[in-house]
Amino acid sequence: MLNNKVSKAVRLGLAFGAASTAVFSATAAAEEASVESVERIQVTGSRIKRTDLETAMPVSSFSMEDIKASGVPTLEQFVQQLPVISGGSYGSNVNNGGNGTVSMNLRGLGSDRTLVLLNGRRFSGDISTIPMAAIARVDVLRDGASTIYGSDAIAGVVNFITAKNYTGTELEFRYQETSEGDGESDSISFVTGIEGDKGSLIISAGYDKREAIYGKDRDFSSCPRQEEDGKIVCGGSTTSSPGTFKLKGNTTDRFVMDENGNARPFVTSDSYNYSSTSILYQPRETYNLFAAGRYELAETDFSSIEFFSESMFTHRSNTTNLAPVGTFWGMTVPESHPNNNTGDEVYVNRRLTESGNRRTDFDVYEYLITTGFEGEFSNGWYWDFSYGFNHRRVNEFIDGRVHQERMNMLVNPALCNADNSSDDSKACAAAVAGTPDGIWNPFVDGSLTQDMLDWVIVPLTDTKISEDTQLQINITGDSGDFELPAGVISWAAGYEHLTTSYEAIVDGASGLGAIYGTAPGGSVGKYNTKAYYVEANIPLLADVAFAERLDLTVAARRTKVNLIEDAETTKKIALEWRPNSELMVRANYSEGFRTPSITDLFRPFTQSADSYSDPCKNYGSNNDLSATFKANCAADGLPGNWGQPNSQSGSWWGGNPDLGPETSESKTFGFVWSPDFIEGFSATVDYYDIEISNVISSLTLETIAQTCYESENFSSPVCNLIKGPEAYGTKGISPRRNLDGNLVGVDLSTQNLGFFNSKGIDFDFNYAMEALGGNLRFKLAGTHLLEQTSLEAEGLEVKDLDGYYGADIANGGRGAFNDWRANLRVSYDRDNWGLAHTMQYQSAVDDVAPAKNQLSSSVGSVIYNDLSGYYHATDTLTLSLGVNNLFDKQPPYVSQGDNGLLIRVHRLTGREYYAKATFKF
Repeated sequence: MLNNKVSKAVRLGLAFGAASTAVFSATAAAEEASVESVERIQVTGSRIKRTDLETAMPVSSFSMEDIKASGVPTLEQFVQQLPVISGGSYGSNVNNGGNGTVSMNLRGLGSDRTLVLLNGRRFSGDISTIPMAAIARVDVLRDGASTIYGSDAIAGVVNFITAKNYTGTELEFRYQETSEGDGESDSISFVTGIEGDKGSLIISAGYDKREAIYGKDRDFSSCPRQEEDGKIVCGGSTTSSPGTFKLKGNTTDRFVMDENGNARPFVTSDSYNYSSTSILYQPRETYNLFAAGRYELAETDFSSIEFFSESMFTHRSNTTNLAPVGTFWGMTVPESHPNNNTGDEVYVNRRLTESGNRRTDFDVYEYLITTGFEGEFSNGWYWDFSYGFNHRRVNEFIDGRVHQERMNMLVNPALCNADNSSDDSKACAAAVAGTPDGIWNPFVDGSLTQDMLDWVIVPLTDTKISEDTQLQINITGDSGDFELPAGVISWAAGYEHLTTSYEAIVDGASGLGAIYGTAPGGSVGKYNTKAYYVEANIPLLADVAFAERLDLTVAARRTKVNLIEDAETTKKIALEWRPNSELMVRANYSEGFRTPSITDLFRPFTQSADSYSDPCKNYGSNNDLSATFKANCAADGLPGNWGQPNSQSGSWWGGNPDLGPETSESKTFGFVWSPDFIEGFSATVDYYDIEISNVISSLTLETIAQTCYESENFSSPVCNLIKGPEAYGTKGISPRRNLDGNLVGVDLSTQNLGFFNSKGIDFDFNYAMEALGGNLRFKLAGTHLLEQTSLEAEGLEVKDLDGYYGADIANGGRGAFNDWRANLRVSYDRDNWGLAHTMQYQSAVDDVAPAKNQLSSSVGSVIYNDLSGYYHATDTLTLSLGVNNLFDKQPPYVSQGDNGLLIRVHRLTGREYYAKATFKF
């Protein structure tokens, strides 16, 4: 009864993706054994141990064979190509504002609402630190699970499960590079395991190194693209070298000095090409170790007792590389400066090209130790007790930052003077000694000497430390001799105690507020969580007409966070109906709860140059804007034809200790079908509906600007989030705008906002057949988005992002919310070789808020093609070759993107080739 066709459908889905003999063997063994002899397992999304692989919960499982067959070198690239991922992804593709951390954005609802587990337990959630060689499978639960796992499990759960019983040794070498000859990636991994009568041990180690890909090495990113007179041109930053400047009293026009030292109007070709020195795809080097063991301590009449322990250590280093720093604040060059012949002071934006790039090297050290005991009571109940400690330390070595006050002194003859009594004045005079005019000339290129650089460029070191502990007690069993007519009641209950702490230690120079663009002061914070849960599976009907089985699952969890006044209770109810051996119908309703994360609460303010589209752009000819809006743009000193020459705004991101929790409701309804009349076919379809309230996020720059400028005389409270140039340490044309006219000093710290709603349909179709003397398999998995609405704050307009790209409120940056995302994989294997072709599809999207007369406000459908093949050369050696992005699909241009790109959506590396050799002993 339990091992029916529906069970086979789920197992076939696993096997088709993995093409794994081990999966087939395990399935066959389960079908031959009686129900009583089948080992009970814990399925992701439930604490109840079961004999069935399928439940009411929509879970997609991917074996290590799946991951290897996809051709990706890292878990990062694998998970970010899953069709359940939407919006924008955050990882190695983000240079400006990135730190190498890899997260998952399920449903486009934000990575903070996706709970990442390792063997069913919490850890930091940074996927880049997971030891790939030790992974046996990855489970993706496409439903809320707060009643089982607690906070964060709103959009879903991703559970990385390591191998438990492994015998033998595997050694793998891999090399990959792009068709452009860059982005080289080398990796080596090792895993070995032994088993005995009383226990087992598995050890793995891995190393990988990837070289950087620079923007200058791709046509689509070699320069910042912008639009002029209906054409796409290479633009850049008005902070350039030689320095550009504005005259006192004329904040509209920008000038540069010609070769004769006279002012002339600034033109686009004077812009600084910051893409030429920026990284497109981050370099990375990672070492990891993993060990897991278990040993049977006792087998008594009361209970068995087994000790288990897992340890993981990862060191990751990665680098971000931005263009050289500049005097973004509009450095005041007084009339007395010998090279200023304008007759008045001017405000100069000079790119300090002599200083080299703004480089940040990240060193991440993370270790996780979990130890505990588990066993089975004599009555068949299972229990476990565990304690885990997760430590993460991130050292940031920051180079190329400028001391703002000293920079201002370098161009001021009155201050940079050895006759002054101050030590800084004497140091400044020493730095400029020997220059033609005894002062720094910012109006020409190459004029910064090494002595000047040594005085104004300050290296910084910041450190962030987070620590988490998890105490967990679980017990699961059934009602034993007490049975309902349809069978016994299965149940689980448990207790969990979590502690979380975070400390950000900033460099002393930053702490004094002396370094431009860095926030003074670090932060520290901690909290703890206590939770109790109970879960029960109640059989309602069995072996009756139209109901081979009907089960009800209920669960509840009580959570108390010491920083939040009230405890939170979340509940879940689910139905599984099997009308016959071919079909299972399932439905779920669950409530969710998300505690503000430690960084939501305590992250220190950090500078960010976020791209945005200013609503005041060309406001004079925009008939869609109100009179109030236009009046506010004019009041800020912007002419009606202002074209926003720079798409970046100076802003701050940071935490907020006054945040409250999020709440959510999730509903799913679907079926699993494996018909007798189509041998080898299975289908899974699930509808989902997720509603999140009191969302923890940040208002977007566009929303802040739109709301503020729609209000009479800037009366909206939202206007208070625009701190302005003075607070940001720069010159400006108004209390809100810098010399270029862009908004500056915008507070993007986390807040409790409005709501997110997401609705859609997940599907997974599998078919296998014998053909040409081998096995041919088809797997189509995807998501059809029906609705993606959000309300950032009360009084604002509800936005529906379904079928659009734009600001990703949930995850930051710009994301795309495609109507359809799907992966089609066709594989064939015969004897000792196999081939696979995977197509990743994203449907077309439009700009959710297009500016008037922009050239590109839509992106057509995108298809990536990946090919791979393997050959078992000997019993111990397997050779693999592959090509990812076979047709070298380039990211399309969009008018409102990051330098014309959706960097968090499309592949940036181009075509990639790889070769791999795997030895098994």
